[in-house]
Amino acid sequence: MVNKDILKQIGLTDYESELYLALLQYGQLSAYELAEKTGMYRQATYDALNRLVEKGYVNSVKEGKSQKYSAVHPDLVLEYLNEKTESFKEILPTLVQLDKKAKEPLMVETYKGKNITRIALRDIISRLKENGGEVLCTAVDESLPLAKNKTLLEQYERDLINYKIKERVIIKEGQSGIFKKGTSKYRKVREKFFNQNPLQVYGDNVQIIVWGNPDYLIIIRSKDVAESYKKQFELLWQTAK
Repeated sequence: MVNKDILKQIGLTDYESELYLALLQYGQLSAYELAEKTGMYRQATYDALNRLVEKGYVNSVKEGKSQKYSAVHPDLVLEYLNEKTESFKEILPTLVQLDKKAKEPLMVETYKGKNITRIALRDIISRLKENGGEVLCTAVDESLPLAKNKTLLEQYERDLINYKIKERVIIKEGQSGIFKKGTSKYRKVREKFFNQNPLQVYGDNVQIIVWGNPDYLIIIRSKDVAESYKKQFELLWQTAK
């Protein structure tokens, strides 16, 4: 007695299992003959046979005016299933990466008040000081934090130099970059394209600062989000002067 549950495990429905076993038992038959042998409705028999042919478990041959069907030998079915397994193995690393990517955590942190510049700069240094890296700054009006945090910005520049952290900054025309000693590079965009709320990308992190009353700092920790903002920065950097 055949365990039909095993046939279900390889993707056959109850009707398909009945037909496949009948063809193994009786040999080549027409759909009409199969319906008679199995007691299945004729339309259900036709539908199930078509699916079996598509799945590769049954062969179909035209004999005169009649369409005949025969079961693929079980050894060939096993070989076919093994081929499918090997094909799946080929794409398995890609599937694993997609699954891992989908499960990567995305964290959003929000700060407000007078200390957001201190928090923002300290986070950049703490995240990059071990392995170095680069900070990409977009739409930065450096006069705003400079007016409130001159000492803090001087320390930040020293840290950039000490930890060999590179920095590229996009500012608006008519301004000058405040960091002159280290690796900071500046390019300028026209004022009409400028937004005074800074956006900074470093490692797998994105900072957005919103100046207001109170000031806000939003930090997004996500590799995917950071990569998308890096692409936008590079496009803007190419067009800046």
